[in-house]
Amino acid sequence: MREALTGQGRGNIDGLVLRMLVRELVAKGVLTQDEVRALLFDAAKQIDEVGSPQTDQAAWSMVKEDLAPDFLGTG
Repeated sequence: MREALTGQGRGNIDGLVLRMLVRELVAKGVLTQDEVRALLFDAAKQIDEVGSPQTDQAAWSMVKEDLAPDFLGTG
């Protein structure tokens, strides 16, 4: 079982656990959806796809189209 949780498979499990944790915190009212979107925006701004951090517009697009639906179960 340990081998199944290493490398690529481990990243998939980590991501799944993180998404479920965020959804649970939203469901319990610990975080709001807007707070989650703001956290995702901050993370998206740091993604370096072309040699520098994302523009605000590109980061918000990433949040709306990809990250928020994954983390909030919307979309």
